Amino acid sequence: MDYRYAVLGTGKQGTAAAYDLAVHGEAEEILLVDEDAARVRLAHGRLQRLLRNSKPKGRLSLRSLCADARHPTALLRRLKARTVLLSALPYWLNPAVAALAVRQKIHYLDLGGHLDTTLKILKGLAPQAQKNKTALLPDCGLAPGLVNLLAVCGMETLELCREVKIYCGGLPQNPSLPLGYKAAFHLGGLLENYFGKAAVLRKGKVTFLPALSEYETLELPELGPCEAFLTAGATSTCPWSFQGRLSKYDYKTVRYPGHCEKIVTLDRLGFFNPKPVRVNGHAVAPRELFLKLAQKTLEFPKEKDLVIFQVRCIGSRQGTPTEIRYDGLDYHDPQTGFSAMERTTGFAAAAVAHLVAMGKTCGVCLEKSIPARPFLEALRQRGLRILETIRDLQEGPLPAGPDYGRGVPAHHAFGARPAGPDYGR
Repeated sequence: MDYRYAVLGTGKQGTAAAYDLAVHGEAEEILLVDEDAARVRLAHGRLQRLLRNSKPKGRLSLRSLCADARHPTALLRRLKARTVLLSALPYWLNPAVAALAVRQKIHYLDLGGHLDTTLKILKGLAPQAQKNKTALLPDCGLAPGLVNLLAVCGMETLELCREVKIYCGGLPQNPSLPLGYKAAFHLGGLLENYFGKAAVLRKGKVTFLPALSEYETLELPELGPCEAFLTAGATSTCPWSFQGRLSKYDYKTVRYPGHCEKIVTLDRLGFFNPKPVRVNGHAVAPRELFLKLAQKTLEFPKEKDLVIFQVRCIGSRQGTPTEIRYDGLDYHDPQTGFSAMERTTGFAAAAVAHLVAMGKTCGVCLEKSIPARPFLEALRQRGLRILETIRDLQEGPLPAGPDYGRGVPAHHAFGARPAGPDYGR
């Protein structure tokens, strides 16, 4: 069976998601939608060129439409027959698009990343989505998204899980760049993650902690010393979903050493203050000035990126204290031109969209709805490197890198998917 998809937003991640759906999504039709006519034409042409060298599964029709998502009713006639709508739009546009999708009984996904918006979508639309038997799945990118489903995979493999620790970072391959950072998306969203509140589980209860707190250093495979700290948004709805089941659940952003100190210094100097100050008789908002100056500077189009993530699930298995860990590392792909951030974000969202199109779920909340093990296998089919390791904690702590010694890769050790808790599937 072939499926229909609509991808709203043809920027970096949206184009990567559309490409993945064309190659892996058994697509009959993919509709690209963007308010910028030049951008949607550019994405359409790029996909056509890339797909000449690929073998899409299914009979693919690639179409494009110039439309403004701020006026979603204009999309109605073109979207009625879609199986799945994937929003790769700025997060503040998602509530109106999600409402349109639910009203038209269309499965809805987005890349999300902004917790208040996600909660608004779910609170306002979940009852109608459930009544219409349509999926309503915000936060389907990398983090939130991919890493949270890997956590579910580990939780299901353990008989009892007590805590989940997630580490993830999008980094330039060259760590000497200013701030040791390459902008993968708009810096305004990054600052919201850096200066918001992180929703976590502590002692089994949902708790909000300041971003940039709980700083730690760690060794990561192939990168060496790094730093990590709490940031807002990436845990999505998981703290509420797992409240009472886990004692601890948190997410930390990974950066090269020194990044956090530089961000804190800039903040203390006032560069992130949204309130205008007078400069030579003119009102200037330091935050807006920083974004104007830094956005282009930190994009570094000639610099290649990488994405690294590590998900640790700690509990017990057959009565033995056990840690299950997922290590992933992805690089810019010179063949397609997609960055590591585009691949891990866009491909992950596309994998969810394909599972939804196949009828694997019509649920609400990603971690409660998407089957985690098939999702992991779908990522591996897309060429993403994810090593799953089970470690008996009585043998000692798990080493940092992928050479785990006595640790056994789970996909070699166990043939069938172990039974786990019911997450609403």
